[in-house]
Amino acid sequence: MAVLEVNRFLTELAGLYEKCKEGTAGKAVTLTMKRSDLKPRTRRAKAKAKVEDRDKENSDDEYSCLVRAKHGKRKISTVVSAKDHLYFLNACNTICKAHMDALKRRDKKKKKKKAKK
Repeated sequence: MAVLEVNRFLTELAGLYEKCKEGTAGKAVTLTMKRSDLKPRTRRAKAKAKVEDRDKENSDDEYSCLVRAKHGKRKISTVVSAKDHLYFLNACNTICKAHMDALKRRDKKKKKKKAKK
């Protein structure tokens, strides 16, 4: 999985939606967002991180957002900081709305009321 910068991720995401329109390598683009503190999860990495945390006097409890997109076998991801999240969400929503043109509206069926006797 490739970890990209935010702007590069948005460009690649638009490319994934275009490939989806063409019908190659799958039918859908899956976009997931997850809050993350980006701390290591293995035992060895945790022990190393504890040593580094003791060395730091000021610790930021600021979370980042890990964003992943998948289309077929192609996977991309990025990390969005808390200060850039509004820019990212606006750009991501614009891309998603631009590629939703294949959706069809369902016709509402009128319910026939049965006449009571």
